[in-house]
Amino acid sequence: MGAQRYLATILPLIERLGTEEIGAIERAGEAVAAAIGGGGRVWMARTSHALHDEATHRAGGLMAVHVLHDPVAIQPGDAVIAGTNAGTTFLAVETARLARARGATLIALTQMPYEAHPDVILEHPSGRRLHEEADIVIDLGGAVGDGELPLIPGAPAVLPSSGATGVVALWMVFGLAVERLVAAGTPPLVWQSIQLPGAAERNAPVLAGYRRTGVGYEAREAKREPDA
Repeated sequence: MGAQRYLATILPLIERLGTEEIGAIERAGEAVAAAIGGGGRVWMARTSHALHDEATHRAGGLMAVHVLHDPVAIQPGDAVIAGTNAGTTFLAVETARLARARGATLIALTQMPYEAHPDVILEHPSGRRLHEEADIVIDLGGAVGDGELPLIPGAPAVLPSSGATGVVALWMVFGLAVERLVAAGTPPLVWQSIQLPGAAERNAPVLAGYRRTGVGYEAREAKREPDA
């Protein structure tokens, strides 16, 4: 059945993140920790279907992670994460170029088999792909076209993998970053689920402090003004 076939397809792709991609994930986690620990921000580019929503303003997430609405907000030392199924769109490539030009570390979560395929249309006038503009590349694997299973005769494959692998890779990166920040004595500020008793009262002063200082960890005062 389709459900079991999809599970059998997606699990090996997730498992390879912990083997083949763990080095890149560790480097990405260190870059995120450096950004937050340096009083900066982590920006989620709006280059995927859902990763920017998954990572921001949610229970268990980090307050210093924001959706990137305008590259002008990026400052030197920040980290920018761009997730995509194939980094060949104009938006993905241009976001990466702007982020690096502004002094940020660009972390790409992309499907290299798809992105590197010779038939994929390159939208950016430079003719470049996302991985060519990134400082750190995490390969999500997967099939060309993203759909994994040919369940409909005569139609493209369905059930994409990049959403599942992208989310797992993203939280692996943040997990490592949290460990690094805690070890450095600068634990990051975290959103607590507002469905839990007392969470709203707990979140409010933490968020107020973050907005006042612009620093996303518990320790010293900010070095930068928070964005409006």
